[in-house]
Amino acid sequence: MADKKPGEKQTTKRQEQILNAALEIFARKGYAAATVPEIAEAAGVAVGTIYIYYPSKRELFVAVIKNLIITTPLLDLIEKLPRDRDKDIGATFKRILQDRFDLTRNEAFSHMPSLMGEVQRDPELKALWNEKFLQPFMAQMDGMFRLMMASGKVRRIEPAVTVRAVGGLILGFLMLRIMEGEASPINHLPQEKVAEELMNFVFYGLTSEREPKEANL
Repeated sequence: MADKKPGEKQTTKRQEQILNAALEIFARKGYAAATVPEIAEAAGVAVGTIYIYYPSKRELFVAVIKNLIITTPLLDLIEKLPRDRDKDIGATFKRILQDRFDLTRNEAFSHMPSLMGEVQRDPELKALWNEKFLQPFMAQMDGMFRLMMASGKVRRIEPAVTVRAVGGLILGFLMLRIMEGEASPINHLPQEKVAEELMNFVFYGLTSEREPKEANL
C-alpha cells in the first residue's frame, strides 16, 4: 500500500482527532445532549472543520460507530475470503473472529451498546445508519458470499439469510461478552480456542453428524 501524501496524512490525523473527541462526548453525554461546538473544542479544531468532514451531527455520530466497528485488518481479511483456496477459508474466518475478539478488549468498544441504543431511539439517525453503513456493508458481504458459492467454496444457501445469520451471531456474541464483563466464562478460555469453537459452530452447526476436521477447511 502506497504511503499517504502529506495532505492526506494531515486529513487522516484531523479526522481521528474529531472521531476520538466525538466518541468521548457522545458516550458521556448521549447523542441528544452532545453538541458539535463542544466536540470541536475537545478535538482542538474549529467547528467549521468538523462540518468539512461530517455535514451534520448525525453523520458524525454514524462515523464514530463505523470507526469503532470497521478496521483495516478486518477489511483486508474479508476481501481475502473469495480469493482463498478452499483449505484456507476456515483459517481466514478464524482470523476474522480473533480480530473481532481483540476489538472487545478496546475500552472504546465498551460504549457500543449505549451508542447503538441511541441509534434505535432516533428514527432519522437509524435511517442514516442504515443508508451510510449497514446496507452497503451487507451488500458487500452478500456479493462476497455469492463469489464463494460460485467457486464451490461453500454450499449454495440463500446469501441474504446467511450473511445476516453469521453477522448477527458474531455481533451478538461480542455484545454478550461485553455485558457479562469479567464474569464471562469466555474470558477464561484462550482466544484462539474461542475463535476455533465459534468457527466450527458456523461451519458445522450443533449436530454430531459431521465432526470438524483436524485440518483447516
